[in-house]
Amino acid sequence: MEDILKKITTQTAQDLKARKTKTSLADLRAMSGYSRKTISLHASLKNGSGIIAEHKRQSPSKGSFSCPASLQDVVTGYEKAGASAISCLTDQPFFGGTLEDLLEARAQVNIPILRKDFMIDLYQIHEAKAYGADAILLIAACLTNEEIKTMSLEAMNLGLEILYEVHDLEELNHIKEITSSFNTEKFVIGVNNRDLKRFKTDIQNSKNLLPHFPKGVLAISESGISNPEVVKELKSLGFQGFLIGENFMKTDHPGKSCGKFIKAINS
Repeated sequence: MEDILKKITTQTAQDLKARKTKTSLADLRAMSGYSRKTISLHASLKNGSGIIAEHKRQSPSKGSFSCPASLQDVVTGYEKAGASAISCLTDQPFFGGTLEDLLEARAQVNIPILRKDFMIDLYQIHEAKAYGADAILLIAACLTNEEIKTMSLEAMNLGLEILYEVHDLEELNHIKEITSSFNTEKFVIGVNNRDLKRFKTDIQNSKNLLPHFPKGVLAISESGISNPEVVKELKSLGFQGFLIGENFMKTDHPGKSCGKFIKAINS
């Protein structure tokens, strides 16, 4: 089966060349968002519902979700519903997102926003800061250990927090080693229950990896979460964050769906 992750990162590298030509680092630094004080993802997750609600128009495996709600309605609905943070897809070819989506989302809400993309270059971190993100995603499967460390330091230097995404124990161990000297309030680690190479989803992946998490690090479970009872179970095991997109975006009113979901978790 085709390696979707490799296909996506190859396309990302090509698109990145074009963006660098069009917009310089100096241009990014001149944007108003670049000097904005960021909101802590870690603190918001720890002190709130733990739900990272995602704005996602489509996926490589499911195609378009055909959600009729505008981005403004989606993100303001998520905030009103009690989401701790918003994940905003900015990958266009595979997920239908744009940096403009991030900019628009930032103008609408006062909770942390995660830039959800396939980060392979330091330039993208400066983009994230300029367009209003509070945190970035670093996928262990996309990067070498040295790249992860370099990009982490760059992000934290800009005031951005990090969601490290892992899929297996080997990747988790790499992240544990890289972050061993980092302030644990500046990052979280997420287990993606979806195999990005084959797009098969299994919640058991989160359960298997949690015992191997570094002490004191906030744990996130990502993908394939559609039942509030699953969140309750994962919470009882020690997870404090849950990234959910498809379950909300496949409905006509993602914000309302998110609200019902959070109420069900708390019932």
